[in-house]
Amino acid sequence: MKDTEDAFGHALMDYADGKCSYEMVETRNGKIDVTSISYYFRDHDQWPSMEREAIRYAKGRVVDVGAGAGRHSLYLQDQGFDVTALDISPLAVEVMKHRGVKNAKIASIDEVEPGWDTMILLGNNFGLMRTIDEAMAFLRRFYSESSDDARIIAETTDPLSAGFQSDKGYPGELEIRVIYREYRSEWFRYLLADRQKLREIIKDTGWKIDHFYDIADVDVYCFVLSK
Repeated sequence: MKDTEDAFGHALMDYADGKCSYEMVETRNGKIDVTSISYYFRDHDQWPSMEREAIRYAKGRVVDVGAGAGRHSLYLQDQGFDVTALDISPLAVEVMKHRGVKNAKIASIDEVEPGWDTMILLGNNFGLMRTIDEAMAFLRRFYSESSDDARIIAETTDPLSAGFQSDKGYPGELEIRVIYREYRSEWFRYLLADRQKLREIIKDTGWKIDHFYDIADVDVYCFVLSK
């Protein structure tokens, strides 16, 4: 990743340095959302209740994919878990290490190594599976490469209740980019899924849905997959 494309990492680094920063996410249809980067630095007691509930199911060797500033990794590490934190942003990995994450690596969801017990995809990171077809392929692969009683703890947004629309297919299959100051990421695919679509995605992958967690009147929800 070129430094000029690491918008997310620069936003994290500025916040970690005490500066005011933000994350701007733009979709191909022109929709723009701007949020405070402080979200990625919240302590466990500041997380949404659904995240606190879902992460209780972590066990064994943990891989945290799209770890950002490392909030989930740090919490699990403090609980005694063996955690590997992955992010494609070099600056995010630098921030994580500075904050105390012991094993942080520059890597994407495509580069997850076999042998894990728990995969963390919180912070809406189910979206990193990119498309419906790719999500099915990822889940089949992760089923075969993980331990016999592995779990996936993930979060996504219901695009239907959130008002996303598409003329080309399922409205949860997005193309987005991150913008911060003069930095712009490349456009990348990102997947949102309502509960029925999620059930369709995991069918025939070997995984089953154990738990759903949500908050009233919020489009985002967490879920736990098990074998």
